[in-house]
Amino acid sequence: MTDSVTPPTAGGSPSSLDNGRRGKMPVWLVRTIIGAIAIAVLVIVYLIASVTVPLMWANSIRGQIGGQLGNSIPLGMFYGFVFTFVPVLIAWQAHRRAFNKWVRLSLVALGLVLLIPNLLTLGVLYGSTQSAADARSIWANSANWFGTWSQVFMVVGVVCAVALIVLGRMWLRRSKKLREVKAAEKIVRKDQQERERASRQEAKTAARAGHTKPAPTPELPGTTPVKTSKPPEGNVGTPAP
Repeated sequence: MTDSVTPPTAGGSPSSLDNGRRGKMPVWLVRTIIGAIAIAVLVIVYLIASVTVPLMWANSIRGQIGGQLGNSIPLGMFYGFVFTFVPVLIAWQAHRRAFNKWVRLSLVALGLVLLIPNLLTLGVLYGSTQSAADARSIWANSANWFGTWSQVFMVVGVVCAVALIVLGRMWLRRSKKLREVKAAEKIVRKDQQERERASRQEAKTAARAGHTKPAPTPELPGTTPVKTSKPPEGNVGTPAP
């Protein structure tokens, strides 16, 4: 007797397939783990930054001022205006449909990066941590007016950026309307020229037709022309003898 041999399947035995499916983690579980890890990393980074970054930023501004309190006003104006005006303009470009998704995201990310100095200033001025309080005390002694003028020109930068965007859109719309009006005028002018050219051509054709004489009527072969003679004027009405 010969034993029956079961042919092996192409994808492996059913038991191995079941073990492979059981060993693989569900997609939702993988995403949940990755999200939890990302949130934990962000929390840790935030805690470290909240302790170290305000003091670093306060010391950096104090070093840029150089011990002269008068320099804190123009420095605050510079940071407040430039790092709100430029980021708003760059981020606004993300609304253009001519750019693809990744270009738009890159523009928004670049705008947020350029906004970081003012975010650090606001974090020092309104932060509730002990590090932010220590940073405010540093500015109170060496950069007293930096925070105030920086906040004022943050507002100025946003207002100027919005005004520039609005005026730019109005100018673009006006330019578009002017181009449309010029194109319509060009079409009307071209149509009028075509009509004038056609009327001049018709006038020339009519003038040529008026100067030409009518051609004589051709005689048929084999026929004699009929001559008509007028009777003498004196014999009109006189009876024959």
